Amino acid sequence: MAIAFAQVSIHSRAKGHSALAASSYRTASKLYDQRTGITYDYSKRGDIVFSEILLPDGSALEYKDREFLWNQVEGAERRGDAQICKDIVLALPKELSTEHHIELTKRFAMTYFVEQGLPVDFAIHDHGDGNPHAHILTTTRRLEHNKFSHYKARDLNPVFAKRFIVEHDYWGERWRECQNNYFIEHQLDLSVDLNHILSERHAGRFRNDAEHYKAEENQLIKYARAEIALSNPEVFLQKIMQTHSVFTRRDIERLVFKTFDHAQHSNEYLNSVAQTLAHHSVVHLGKNERGIDSYTTQEHYMREGNLLNHVEQLYTRFTHVSNASLDGLIQGYQLNDEQAEAMNYITKGCDINVLIGRPGVGKSYLLKPLKEHYESINYQILGTSLSGKVAKALQAETGIPSSTIASLIYRLRNNQITLTKDHILVVDEAGMVDVSNMEYLLESVNKAGAKIILVGDPDQLKPINKGEIFRGIAARIGYIELEQIKRQRDLNDRQASLALAHGQVADAVNHYSSKGAIHFADECGEAANALINQWQQNQTAESVKEHIILAFTKASVELLNLKARSVLQEQGLVQREQYEYQSQNGAQKIQLALGERILFRQNHKQLGVRNGELATIMHINANELHATLDSGEKVVIPKTYAFIDYGYALTVHKSQGMTINQASVFIDSPYWDRNLAFVAMTRHRDSLNLYTSKHHHSDLNALIKTLSRSTIKDNVIDWPLDFAMRAGFEPDSLIGKAINSLTKAAHLIKDKWNYIVNYEGYLNTQKLNAQSKQHQQNRTLGHKMAQLLDEAAELRKQLKRVEKEATLRGVKQSEHPRFEALYMQSLERDKRAAQIMSEQKGLTGITKGLEAVKSYAQRYERYQSLTTLAQVPMGERLPENLAERVAQIDIHKDRYHLNSVAKAYNKSPELLITIIKQAQQLQQEKIWQNLRKEYPVLAQYERLNTQCAKAQSYAGEQHRKQLRETAAAIMTNKQLVSFLQKTLPKIAKAIHKHAVSLKEQGHSL
Repeated sequence: MAIAFAQVSIHSRAKGHSALAASSYRTASKLYDQRTGITYDYSKRGDIVFSEILLPDGSALEYKDREFLWNQVEGAERRGDAQICKDIVLALPKELSTEHHIELTKRFAMTYFVEQGLPVDFAIHDHGDGNPHAHILTTTRRLEHNKFSHYKARDLNPVFAKRFIVEHDYWGERWRECQNNYFIEHQLDLSVDLNHILSERHAGRFRNDAEHYKAEENQLIKYARAEIALSNPEVFLQKIMQTHSVFTRRDIERLVFKTFDHAQHSNEYLNSVAQTLAHHSVVHLGKNERGIDSYTTQEHYMREGNLLNHVEQLYTRFTHVSNASLDGLIQGYQLNDEQAEAMNYITKGCDINVLIGRPGVGKSYLLKPLKEHYESINYQILGTSLSGKVAKALQAETGIPSSTIASLIYRLRNNQITLTKDHILVVDEAGMVDVSNMEYLLESVNKAGAKIILVGDPDQLKPINKGEIFRGIAARIGYIELEQIKRQRDLNDRQASLALAHGQVADAVNHYSSKGAIHFADECGEAANALINQWQQNQTAESVKEHIILAFTKASVELLNLKARSVLQEQGLVQREQYEYQSQNGAQKIQLALGERILFRQNHKQLGVRNGELATIMHINANELHATLDSGEKVVIPKTYAFIDYGYALTVHKSQGMTINQASVFIDSPYWDRNLAFVAMTRHRDSLNLYTSKHHHSDLNALIKTLSRSTIKDNVIDWPLDFAMRAGFEPDSLIGKAINSLTKAAHLIKDKWNYIVNYEGYLNTQKLNAQSKQHQQNRTLGHKMAQLLDEAAELRKQLKRVEKEATLRGVKQSEHPRFEALYMQSLERDKRAAQIMSEQKGLTGITKGLEAVKSYAQRYERYQSLTTLAQVPMGERLPENLAERVAQIDIHKDRYHLNSVAKAYNKSPELLITIIKQAQQLQQEKIWQNLRKEYPVLAQYERLNTQCAKAQSYAGEQHRKQLRETAAAIMTNKQLVSFLQKTLPKIAKAIHKHAVSLKEQGHSL
């Protein structure tokens, strides 16, 4: 089990520390400290596996030299008590190889330090005690090409709201996130333990020595946990919401149970549970389908609300609709009526579509003409999926460039790929995507103006993390469904698959029972033997590829694999001569032979394999094996690859997306459910057999009961309050359009709709419906405004810091290396402000901070006007509405916009300024002409002003006197003067000057 241990220490001169000594010890190097004249030599250490220096982009190459780097660090510090460097120790997952340790540590260091401007000197240590760890030694100042900054990088220090949360826990949480994302991306069967609200010290080899100082510190941490729990139940909520969208009292009790020493805190146990559920941030949603009270937090409520905002915006946007005929593609690909309807639904629809396809209906086949259609009208289509195996299959079957969701999100976050309005994103097996990943994808697509197509089945396997958001989105916006199953060749088997899709498990089980395909044995071992005896019959080297064994638990899979391999060796299909290779990342040995069916359990791009792929060994020796993947590709696998398992039996999860001729399914426990049954019983083309024991299932009815169990994970969006406040659906359209085929989920939501109706009736009776809705909208908008203003304040601090640093360097602020990134952040802030202002219309009671948000929104409007202006061909007259908008641009305040837009569109800033000034001149003339008509006194003022310029002597003096009197009359109209000062400041200034001159001559205004 991976752990989230991260220990942080500061090296300072006040404690006698040296950066050279720290680096020497951690990297097994010999280094000379120029400041002290001491040479540190730890080069004989034998437990340093790897070390490397990582530098920010643009750094001078000499800083790659370890001795030079750390002497420069020491030289940059002048104080006798200066903090010189920071050391972060990370516990590495012992299940992973050294190569993974290096890559994982590099990713963490690059994300949190190097990309923020700090050099890193890291090393991997392994003492051989099963506790590998990494040391990340980083500077306290940014490296700016060939020198360190005058300022400490304090903006990178964590900010803490609670006195109990220390820096160890902050970095522990970041390390947990980094590891989990890495495990998902590489399809590793690992996760970081979330067992406590504070991380204990990593005890390492001393974990059984109660007297060791680390054990003492752990005891103190246990006391701290109890104190935190008693004084601040919010920490429980933070932990529970990492894995749950909706939680129950029992979920809180489990976490509290792990936190307290029950012998000393028996009374506090129940008190903490009650205090946590009574916390002001907890929202009581009501009872779930099991009659259990369910809860969420205000923060997560808002998060799913944010996700739905993106869904709703995409749902109302139709920017990827083409009038191109689809007849040629429909005929060329011989699509059936159902597929043709789905093709039209997606290509003529909004910017988010849900395609629900039952197993074997041809979802992947439909994506091929979709790809061809979108590419023919110059759109770029991308594919993604949670699983690397599914992503590879998607690309192979459709030609759509595809990657895992973890990989895609990583590239988006690090600007390695940018979505645009010309992108179409296809998410395959979307039912397995959790709330966090789905929110990020939807937000990225929405902001880019792109389109997203969610493909999946809500009745197949569910997300490991929180929520079943795919089901919630389908219920919210509707979907198109493919039900004409083609995978099973037997018509009655197809009907059974459709029955499983509709939740009618009993019909499907009875069908296979009538075919004699369900087999009972007295004990589990006998059931497994019966399965293997049937599986081995008439087996050949080719047929074994098309007959898969499926089970739920890993223990059952291991047992069945060994049994299957043994009988194939007896038949001569697997050779007796064996070679020892590695499995479970070297934790176990595995015997492999010629003819072996194997499963790869980890992605390896260089070797050409992905987690979940099956292959057959065609040649093997002590150093490497040659195998043919089931996709037909040939690969060479060295003995050092340590993630091989037998491939005769698989878990049901590994089989999702697979199509096979024959399937033998071992119902190995009473913990199966409808989703597992649905996947396991729909993989086959020709035949399916189920095996179970009477120990777990006494008869067919007991088996049906197990396979019919529903384990739906709740989303916040499923609950009545959210529907009543946000959705505004009519019952007929909600039930009829959105969920008519979601089987038991439909009944669940329908029941909740009835609750909504009663809830709405109550609100109407109390005359609170409108006020409640207004209150909820105000809270949502207020939260967004507060978040925006907080971020704006932080951005202002960073810009001021950059301005100071630029002044010290003697350069313009815009020439500072960090300015461009901060400018883009300000642009994103302004864009969000514009969105908030559009949502604010019609709402009342929100005034605090509104003017600031409004100014950001106006700034974004001017940026959009500039962008539009830059796209107008040279010499072409500006449309009237654009001319009015361009006239609002402030050449001084918007100078950074001007430079950015000019660069983006290859235009001269001077040319844009000239056009803006011309537009402003024309706009001012237009305003003046309209004012002259509305206020005759202005026309009189203009006439007198002209006459004064021409007249001389006595006549001229008379005209000037009349001009001053007219100006004084204008100044009495405060509203008009205010408007003139805003729109025509030069004229307002002249009028004021003439009026003042009259006053100076003794006339009263």
